[in-house]
Amino acid sequence: MVRKFSSVACCAVWLTCCGCHALPVSTLAHKSGEEKQTEAPEQTAETTPRNQRTSPFNQRANELVERALQHYSQGELQQAKSLLATAREIDPGHIGTFEIEAQLSYDMGDRDQFLQSLRAIRAASPHDADKQSAIGTLFFQAGQTQEGIACLRRAINLKPHNEDFALKLAAFYEQTGRTEQAHQVLLRALHTTPGSKRLPIALGRVCEVNQQWSEASIYYAMVVNHLPENHVWRKHRARCLYHAGKYQDAFEQFSLCQAADAELLSLSEKIAFGDTALRLGDLEKAQQLFDEISAAHQHQLLHVEVLRGLCAINRGQTVDAKSIIATARKKWPADPTLLEVAALLPASETAIR
Repeated sequence: MVRKFSSVACCAVWLTCCGCHALPVSTLAHKSGEEKQTEAPEQTAETTPRNQRTSPFNQRANELVERALQHYSQGELQQAKSLLATAREIDPGHIGTFEIEAQLSYDMGDRDQFLQSLRAIRAASPHDADKQSAIGTLFFQAGQTQEGIACLRRAINLKPHNEDFALKLAAFYEQTGRTEQAHQVLLRALHTTPGSKRLPIALGRVCEVNQQWSEASIYYAMVVNHLPENHVWRKHRARCLYHAGKYQDAFEQFSLCQAADAELLSLSEKIAFGDTALRLGDLEKAQQLFDEISAAHQHQLLHVEVLRGLCAINRGQTVDAKSIIATARKKWPADPTLLEVAALLPASETAIR
């Protein structure tokens, strides 16, 4: 009986990674062969893989594989499977049979055969980095995490300057909660490819997850240096600087973001911006920011109202402070923080009707 496997049944057998172009498994042999024709040195009869030789047996196997592909494209899976079995008998090492068989077993819900086909492709292509990477993705989708990681590590060893492989492996680690391993993979890749624009972004995100704010701000600074007009990454840097307690630098970066696009900062980032101004003693800027937040959000945020009240008190604007606190206490009458702020008002101003 055909068995379904839910871990990959919801996904098509497509190979994707960090925006890379996707390819179905059955096209990998053809793609890799074309690339090797342009990149690899001329092969001798002794070094040419068996499935690439132009022997009569191989030609016959190729014909059967092509026919199997035609049946597969028409949805005739059993006929395709039968032709592949015949091609395997003629040429046991023909990698095309493994690749199409992987798709067939996937479509037919045969998980064991699917994994067996992937392992056969992996073993038959030990020096093909792209194919190792592709098979690694499929192993991971099938729940075989360790085999997937092993394939990606092999791909990285074969092509250490290809950042796509490192980004993919790091994503696998992140999905399994192994953020430290993801960090190490990305860091090694950045040392190998120091001019990368994507690796610092990935490193910044991993550091944010680990709440390594200072380190994350450094990586985002690298991104900003590469893309000075992209203020999205500047605000990421500003946020990390704020959490790292580097308020002067955070204030400068937040200010640049706001000047570039008044709508760029999120609510939490605007609050952080206002708090940064308050900590630096720029009460006028803090008051402006908190007033804007309060006006824009009719469902007032308690901590914003507290900060607005504190700003008004520190600026000596007791009438405004009284109004802010009084309005807030109508919404949160028993909040102890509001009571503490109200206690900071001059005695004549604390009586609230």
